[in-house]
Amino acid sequence: MINKGDFLISSPDSLGDYYFNRSVVILTEVNKDEIVGFIVNKEMEYTLSDIQESVLNKKIKIFSGGPVNQDNLYFIHTYPQSISKGINFYNKFYWGGDFKESIKMINKTKLGNPLIKFFSGYSGWTYDQLIDEIKNGAWIIKKNESNNMFRRDYKKMWGENMKKMDERFKIWSNAPEDPQNN
Repeated sequence: MINKGDFLISSPDSLGDYYFNRSVVILTEVNKDEIVGFIVNKEMEYTLSDIQESVLNKKIKIFSGGPVNQDNLYFIHTYPQSISKGINFYNKFYWGGDFKESIKMINKTKLGNPLIKFFSGYSGWTYDQLIDEIKNGAWIIKKNESNNMFRRDYKKMWGENMKKMDERFKIWSNAPEDPQNN
């Protein structure tokens, strides 16, 4: 039912949830005990160089990965040959690895948006908890068919997914984030 690399798309039924409203989450760990993922479409107001002074590239965004362990920085990349110790979770996607190596590669201008993505915190559930949320309509599972986690127009991901869902979700694709601003 749920696999590593799948996307969770928050349903319009979950509007109003502070962290997961209009979220697209990529799953990096799925087992009988827990499920871990990162919100890939919610950019924060600061960059990697704001919190890591040694980073020369001032444009690398940090994303809100979720409500768990927000004091920690996590990353997903496609560079196993340059960043050791990453965990392959789907096709060419790796979660984590040697942070110093990632900074070194960024400073050599070999890495950057959109081939590496940094997250403050992560999203986590027990397996049963997420299954219940899916059954209650809070999430829609989307198989990862396009490997588009690193796309530049990430802010459009949620709305575009709503357009592709059944008819009852299409109306939400262009609705403002706060319906009171309509």
